[in-house]
Amino acid sequence: MRTRVAALAALALAVAAAPAPAQPANGWWTQRLTYGAGPMFVENLWCKGPRMRAEFVFEGHPIVTLVDERRYVIFDGVTRTGVAIARSPAAIALDAKRARPFGREADDLIAEGAEKVGSEVRAGQDVDHYRLTKPGGDQREVWASADTFKLPAEWRSFDRGTGRESRVVYLRWVQQSFPDAMFQPEPGVKLEEIGYDDYVARSRQGPVGPAPPLFAELLHGPPQQ
Repeated sequence: MRTRVAALAALALAVAAAPAPAQPANGWWTQRLTYGAGPMFVENLWCKGPRMRAEFVFEGHPIVTLVDERRYVIFDGVTRTGVAIARSPAAIALDAKRARPFGREADDLIAEGAEKVGSEVRAGQDVDHYRLTKPGGDQREVWASADTFKLPAEWRSFDRGTGRESRVVYLRWVQQSFPDAMFQPEPGVKLEEIGYDDYVARSRQGPVGPAPPLFAELLHGPPQQ
C-alpha cells in the first residue's frame, strides 16, 4: 500500500509540475532601440491583431500607448491619467490590410519602390536588405527577415541635406499568446475621452495628453501625399 501511495504522490507531483498546454500564438512582442538626431529611447511593443500596446519611459515617467478597434489611448503610468482619442475612419479602415500595427518598415518601403540590394545573416537569421534612394539623395533602408513575416531587424534613414542619420534597431521578436486585458487601460487610470475632430482642433493650439501620438498613422490614417 505504501508503495502505491508513494507512486500516486509522485504522479500527483509530476502532474502539478507539468506545464499547462501552450496556447496558440496570437500576437507579437518586440523591443526596439531608436537613436539619431533626437534622444535615444527603448520601446517595448505588443500586438494582437489590430490591437497594440507600446511602452517607453520619458524623464522617469512610463508612457503607455494602447490602440484598439476604436480608440487611441495615451496615459502616464505615474500620474495614471491620459486621453482616449477616437481614431479616424481612415486609420480604422487600414487595420484589415496590416499584418501588424507596427514593424511594417519593409512592407512600406517596398510599396514605395525600394529595391532588394542584398541578403545576410544577423543573429543567426537570414535577412534581406532593401534600399530606397530619393532623387535628392535622401536614403532609407531596412533589413528584414527573409520570410513572409518580413520582421524588421534594422531601419535607417539618411538626410543628405543635413547629414543626419536615424536608426531603429529591433533587438528581438517573439510570437506569443496575449490576453485581451493587456490591451486595455489598467484599473484606476483616468482618461479624458476626446473625439477625433476635437483632438485635431485642440492639438493645433498645443499639446494634448501626456505625450504626442508616436504611431500617428494608427490615429490619423495614411499621411497625405
